[in-house]
Amino acid sequence: MSRKQKPKTTEEKVEKKPNKKVVHATVMLSASCLLLVVATIALSSLGFFHMIGGWFIPRGEVRQGVISEKGQIEELGGKEIVYRVNSDAVFEHTYSQGTIMLENPKVSEYDLQFSIFLPNNRVVPIYKSPTLKPGECILSDKLTDTMRVKKGNYTCLCIVSAYDADGNYCGKNTCTIKIEILDN
Repeated sequence: MSRKQKPKTTEEKVEKKPNKKVVHATVMLSASCLLLVVATIALSSLGFFHMIGGWFIPRGEVRQGVISEKGQIEELGGKEIVYRVNSDAVFEHTYSQGTIMLENPKVSEYDLQFSIFLPNNRVVPIYKSPTLKPGECILSDKLTDTMRVKKGNYTCLCIVSAYDADGNYCGKNTCTIKIEILDN
């Protein structure tokens, strides 16, 4: 006896096509993931994530005392601006704290504020300290303007401004500070 095959139903005859909505959603998800990966790589190479992390790094702490007892000034005659700075400050990243080390010795007669400028711009400082009273120091701090500083070495101008106890400007002194940024 020969077997007869059942005729195919219309559902079986129609070849199943993928759902257009599912295909569209899959393509959009893949494209979004690829775009996210490319954006992450681009932002990382620009130092974006270090910048965001820098927002959460606190400023340096003003402390009582001196950085080092060795070579401490004991007394000073006349009114002079007396200070101590680290001439070679190092920062791991543009947005991290670095070895600024600024000191207003106890023998100083003035409150001091330190402003550090790039060699080609003496208008906007890349670092501005809080005002230090005599006997206060900062061991480490982060730069206050990081947009103009990238990985590299900079010989910067430091302007030390002196103020009396009433906050009146009394004068300034300058020095150079080498700043090294190890990575963006």
